[in-house]
Amino acid sequence: MRLLTLGLLAGFLVCGSAAAATTASQPPSAASIQELLQVTQSHKMLDAMKARMDGMMRQASEQALAGQPADAGEQKIMDAQMAKLSTLMKNQLSWDSLEPMYVDIYRQSFTQKEVDDMIAFYKSPSGQSMVAKMPAVMGQVMQTMQGKMATLAPQLRQISEDTASQLKAYEASKQSAAAPATKAK
Repeated sequence: MRLLTLGLLAGFLVCGSAAAATTASQPPSAASIQELLQVTQSHKMLDAMKARMDGMMRQASEQALAGQPADAGEQKIMDAQMAKLSTLMKNQLSWDSLEPMYVDIYRQSFTQKEVDDMIAFYKSPSGQSMVAKMPAVMGQVMQTMQGKMATLAPQLRQISEDTASQLKAYEASKQSAAAPATKAK
């Protein structure tokens, strides 16, 4: 009897640990992912990203004028373009349209245990501090990267120009090599 009890107990332990391992490797539920997205305020990060993109589009629009002031007609066209772009961004990048994508990607990327652990972290004071400070951190990163890109721009432009020159020279050499072959026929 004691042997049977020990055997049953060992069986339950093996099954229990297998069930725990299965739970740890199971894909997360949509509800848990949505809770994680809520606690990390992902919709606010998306809104901030859209605002930055809007600012970059406005800046690109101004740069297209090469520093020249726009006359009334040009300004009207530019304003209409910005309104269309803003509407497009608002519709295509809305939280309602992107949340299912986030859920699918998180479900493919994380296990239920990982999502549960992230929820626990982001609900903690340190996690909430990270959520609150991350937009400012990312803003500083973006600003620093823009500065780096500005210093790299001349070098990038030079590499591009050198490549274009090399391609032209290569094409010219191919044509000059092909010319004697066609004359020989």
